[in-house]
Amino acid sequence: MADNPRKKGRDRELVSDQEHEVAYLMRTAKVTRQAVLKAIREAGPNREKVMEYLGKK
Repeated sequence: MADNPRKKGRDRELVSDQEHEVAYLMRTAKVTRQAVLKAIREAGPNREKVMEYLGKK
């Protein structure tokens, strides 16, 4: 549950470098941990842009 109940849905659009999110992206895109971390740094925290970055590589 969100800290503030008025804020909804935005968290799914974002990605961070937390271990569980990195592991999920590694499984989903079938890439290494280093590739995921680089994609997050290069593309920013937007999940869609990170997946596009990983797909183009």
